[in-house]
Amino acid sequence: MKPLIIPPKDFWKKFKETPGALSCAEALAIIQISDLVSEGTYMEIGSHRGKSGMSAAVGLKKGALYAVDPIFEDVGIADAVTDLIFDVNFGNIAVIAIADYSVNVIDKHAPYSYIFWDSGEHAGEVLKRETELLEDALISGGILCSHDIGNQFTQQKEALDYLVSTGKYEWIYIDWQPIFDYVKENNLEEGNNSWHLYPELSHPPNFIGALRRK
Repeated sequence: MKPLIIPPKDFWKKFKETPGALSCAEALAIIQISDLVSEGTYMEIGSHRGKSGMSAAVGLKKGALYAVDPIFEDVGIADAVTDLIFDVNFGNIAVIAIADYSVNVIDKHAPYSYIFWDSGEHAGEVLKRETELLEDALISGGILCSHDIGNQFTQQKEALDYLVSTGKYEWIYIDWQPIFDYVKENNLEEGNNSWHLYPELSHPPNFIGALRRK
């Protein structure tokens, strides 16, 4: 079994101080997944304040990351997020913040090597349109990583199941146990500035799923 890729300690300080619905366990999963990605063009659909982007930046190689979120109309937020991701990756990734909605952007820079999918809509027509756009947006071997898989947002999981049913994608196995063990051993979730640590849900939350384009 491949050892966990662990970010430096200062990563966790920045991560925990950053608002956003992402657990440290989920961040570790994103790091392991992004390490599988080849150089190229990357996209984040729903970057928010940068938790998922800085996690992916630990594993991503050289390339350009298009960080998409309507909140980037606030230039201060956009600059803070791009700086956060850029600094984690030591400048190997060019980070471009785009203040727009997913359906207006997804196909403009395709094909992608990596996409993180966590837009504000996990149901309805927006999710359907995103799924249609993503179906052919990745290169062969490219990875689609999604948040909110296996929780109350059931249609997000159904969207990934649909992509697998097309025969174009396959599931990537995530070995959660060593992640959970590391999080517990280091008490990582303590002080994490996240609003989805609800007691009725899995703890730590592990709502990450990933597909590989065949």
